[in-house]
Amino acid sequence: MTPKKKQKATKSDKTNEENEELQRVTELAKRAMADLQNLKRRQEEEKIHWIRMANADLMKKLLPILDNLDLAKKHMPEGAEGWYKGIEMSINQLQQTMQDAGLTPFETVGQPFDPEKHEAITQGPGEKDTIIEEFEKGYILGDRIIRHAKVKVGDGTK
Repeated sequence: MTPKKKQKATKSDKTNEENEELQRVTELAKRAMADLQNLKRRQEEEKIHWIRMANADLMKKLLPILDNLDLAKKHMPEGAEGWYKGIEMSINQLQQTMQDAGLTPFETVGQPFDPEKHEAITQGPGEKDTIIEEFEKGYILGDRIIRHAKVKVGDGTK
């Protein structure tokens, strides 16, 4: 091989090596960027999760207040229509605020009993394993049950 051909072969080999190194570094940079994006996404998901959990604790503390306001509304004294309207406005405002935060009540009466969502307090005449009365509403925050509904379940007798 002549010195010129040897020099061309060496340059060609060097160019190939440089191209391979460039491809390797490019691939490494792409992987690093993908890892960074995944990390950011996971951190954002975790942040949202912790905010929801903090909201869940607050919602759990507010639910008894909402229950008491509902009871007060049901037991309105005679001639207290103005009082009733004020209580009803407060209940609606609290319910709307909680719904805006992702809290939703779930239906129970007429539904099949599900121990994941319901707490059976008592049984009574009615269709077996079907909820016939609700004593306390159950609530879901996002995809998590934060309070089981307290219910009366049919025992199969009529």
